Amino acid sequence: MKQKINDFLTKNWGLKILAIVLSIILWIAIVNVDDPNEKRNFTAKISLENQEVVSEQGKYISVADSNMSVTFRVSAKRTIMDRLSNSDFVATADLNYLDDKGRVPIQITCVTYPRAVNVIGATHYLQVEVGEKQSKKFVITGSYDGNPAEGYAVKNIDVSPNVITAEGPASIVKKIDHVEAVADVDGISTNVSENVVPTFFDSDGKEINTTRLTLSISTVKINVTMDSVKSVPIEVTTPANKDLPSGLSVNDIRVSPDHIDIQGSPDDLNTISRITIPFSDLGFADSDQNFETTVDISSYLPKKIKLVDSTKGKATVTVDIDSIADKTFNVSTGNLKIRNISDDLDATFDTDTVSVVLSGYENKLDSISESELTGSVDVSGLSEGTHKVKVTIDLPDGVKQQNAAVSITLEKKETEEGE
Repeated sequence: MKQKINDFLTKNWGLKILAIVLSIILWIAIVNVDDPNEKRNFTAKISLENQEVVSEQGKYISVADSNMSVTFRVSAKRTIMDRLSNSDFVATADLNYLDDKGRVPIQITCVTYPRAVNVIGATHYLQVEVGEKQSKKFVITGSYDGNPAEGYAVKNIDVSPNVITAEGPASIVKKIDHVEAVADVDGISTNVSENVVPTFFDSDGKEINTTRLTLSISTVKINVTMDSVKSVPIEVTTPANKDLPSGLSVNDIRVSPDHIDIQGSPDDLNTISRITIPFSDLGFADSDQNFETTVDISSYLPKKIKLVDSTKGKATVTVDIDSIADKTFNVSTGNLKIRNISDDLDATFDTDTVSVVLSGYENKLDSISESELTGSVDVSGLSEGTHKVKVTIDLPDGVKQQNAAVSITLEKKETEEGE
């Protein structure tokens, strides 16, 4: 018996070793058939580490939202792989390893089965933008959008807080020209208060995208106070004699626009019915020419009253000047009455017309119709014969006549025989 056991243990070693190897191979094959290695893709969000490294250098780092995730391939046993999901992986980009091309290597780790799961393939990189960082404070001004209810206008806009700090890429911060808090007043007739997001604009009035900036505040409170509105006429006073050189007069004064909208409290608006501009403020020169000038209406408003639209505070005043002139009219002698003629005399004008020179403002003279001029001659005390007599024309106010005469012949009336 002992010999048999000894022969079993010491003889045929080659066959025995071969049997063991084949057994191991068979076991591995069976295991791999039942639980083989598999490869699959997963996606994980990327978190940045050590961002202060960039900030301490006075620079900013920016990554597009679409770049903040990475898709990778892993290898693991089927039994492990079937248990995995995206949430089992962590992807980090350490800015300590930022290279000159703006790339940061991404470290991917399986937090649930770190030893059983292998990330395969080339190293993944996160592409970032690095640039100069700038921080700047801006005053927030209040403005409004929309049209208030009829008869009302915005009086004042208060913003609180009214200062905001913007920090981020210098290329963006440098473009900021001003910041506004805009209130919606469409159809509003009472005071309003609301929270709004400040809007950033460049020098051309175009809105700036601030998604890449860090702002000290996200919203501000805006308070809008309303006023009542009134439309009033604009007038210019009639010039006094001292305001015009001798021989000149004002024919007409026109103001454009002739009305303007003003705003204030109802009590204050009740104290003003018109805006009056003294003629002496127009800066009239000693000239017989018409002139035009521009007047700032806001300077003639009471303290608590202002224009609804400050950009329309100018009015154009046009003054038509009239000067004294002479004009000759040929008056029909048929329009002249003969006064104080003796009963025994007949009178006949020796010409059909008589020239008369009238003096007055051009506007007056131009309004006179030559054919409608009338007048008279006085022949009192005159006897038979031809005489030069003075002509007196019926004139409108403001017009004078220079001396004029006409030839007239007086003859005895013919009497019937026997008288």
